Amino acid sequence: MFRGTLALMTRGLRFDCRRWQMHALRFLLVGFFLLFLFVAWFSSLTALGSAPGLTFFWSITFTNYAFVTLAGMSFFTSTITEEKEEQTLGLLKMAGVNPLGILLGKLGPRLVNALLLLAIQFPFVQLAVTLGGVLHRQVQAVYITLAGYIVLMAGVGLIASVIAHHTRRAALLVSSAILTPLALQIFVYGIFSSVTFPTGVYDTINWFSIWSVVERLRMVMSLGFDGSPIGQQFYTHMAAGAALFVGSWLIFERCTRQPHSPTGSREVSHNVRRRIRFRSLGTAMLITAPVLLAVLLAYSHARSAITGIAFQRVPTYEVVVAVCLTLAVGLPIITLIVAAVRPTAAGSDIGECWPSARSIVWKDLNFVSGGAVGMMARVSLYSLITGLIAFVMGALSGEWDLTAQAAWMFGVGLVGGTMELASSLGRSLRSEVQSQTLSTLTLLPRSIRSLLWAKVAGGMATMIPAGVMTLIGGAFVFVPLIRDIGDFGSRESLTSILVILMTVVAGVLEILVFLELTAFFALTIRWGYVVLALICTYFMNTTGWIVGTLLSLGGLIGGSATGGGRFVGILAMVLPWILAIGIASAVVVALFYAIESRIRRLAGQS
Repeated sequence: MFRGTLALMTRGLRFDCRRWQMHALRFLLVGFFLLFLFVAWFSSLTALGSAPGLTFFWSITFTNYAFVTLAGMSFFTSTITEEKEEQTLGLLKMAGVNPLGILLGKLGPRLVNALLLLAIQFPFVQLAVTLGGVLHRQVQAVYITLAGYIVLMAGVGLIASVIAHHTRRAALLVSSAILTPLALQIFVYGIFSSVTFPTGVYDTINWFSIWSVVERLRMVMSLGFDGSPIGQQFYTHMAAGAALFVGSWLIFERCTRQPHSPTGSREVSHNVRRRIRFRSLGTAMLITAPVLLAVLLAYSHARSAITGIAFQRVPTYEVVVAVCLTLAVGLPIITLIVAAVRPTAAGSDIGECWPSARSIVWKDLNFVSGGAVGMMARVSLYSLITGLIAFVMGALSGEWDLTAQAAWMFGVGLVGGTMELASSLGRSLRSEVQSQTLSTLTLLPRSIRSLLWAKVAGGMATMIPAGVMTLIGGAFVFVPLIRDIGDFGSRESLTSILVILMTVVAGVLEILVFLELTAFFALTIRWGYVVLALICTYFMNTTGWIVGTLLSLGGLIGGSATGGGRFVGILAMVLPWILAIGIASAVVVALFYAIESRIRRLAGQS
């Protein structure tokens, strides 16, 4: 057992050491250190009395927390699923390696690499103590906290990887396990800020807060921290990580005994997916539309009749919540009813393939993005998010506003849709690489560029619910904003409109860079391509912001010295933007040709 475990661990460590991606990640980490150090120095120049060490340490801590969370969603989730997808797990069992050896051999190298990336930072972060505002005890406490959090994320990713049959499903399980407590924490804090509870409730919540790494980091980073570097959170996370590892060991054989045979839950899921088609979903949406209109018009009257309050005093946010809940719950129910009534052709699982160029879009939409069931789930999810935003703003804060609601909808829809498109595009390209079908696709009478555009179209079809949410939010935010700005009819209004247009163009280019990086990394590495693309985009965005700020300040200072006035100020704002747009456009074009070349090379190899 130990020989097999050591062999797996040695292979994993040697493989990671020989991969250029791991070395690139380490160099990127050094770049982040230099960038944050420069930001701290720059902030100390612009703000008198600031502590550059604290700014530097805050940036490093937040980045590490975000990276560890993203690692839990991608890095550890493929520990066992990659063996399932490549159908090599049975070979490991035939070689005499028991489940404990497989788990230790597969998880060990990833956990060691993650802890090493954290450990090599520790000497450099001591600069924060030298710069001022941070104590040695705080640095030690933060890194001990993050080490425990890594162990917890490793345990969560491992058990999800053992249970799930594919990396995508494992990542979904881990994301739900991570994001749900964060959302609940924000929700609880919102309730506490507006409602008074008995003391026992507060004590219970404080006891559960030892699980929260956010609460621990907030406590450690507070002014005058003099507690122990090792807190209850560390012991709790270590114990939870060990318990999850033991749980993975106990259920390993049961979950991997017959990895290719369908289970009962998978058969039910297949039957539901087989019945629900896009026609059924479209019919259900047509039926749901008048129901939503009826709820919109009748809710205030029903609320007034039941509670006895005046019709005019019914809060608007309650109407929004009622409509969103009706859509989130009613659409799946109506879809299931329509699918049960509608006859299904014999021997047809998901319907006929779309003709001609749309066939690739059909393939990605049904086999990568979940088809009609996935589309229905996205509509319900975004409806619930919209209703939750309205409830939190109205019931908890008591300051519900249509513009604020629309701004949240625009932001959530834009971020969610971008992440969905990137994930769908990456999974589509990665599945072609794993299935070795790129050579077959390149034999089709179509160019590689047309294949890429078809992949993009398939991904964009999945983000229709997020796109609708973004358009609705943007219509209520930008249209009144531009109208109000234009009413002034002055140079200030023109400047504001120019700033909005510059922001939109820069945002679109940033999204394009992120999507192309995801596609390129999906063709290069086996897992974590979305996370790596997000990290690279964040680094480039931060670097560009710093350079643009410096150029703008230099231009403003030069204009003030020479008496240029307003014209020089506009140039100081526009010229860095033109430079950034030019560089981003060049990166977009270069990445597109790099993706095309990569596909051609992989097709030749397969």
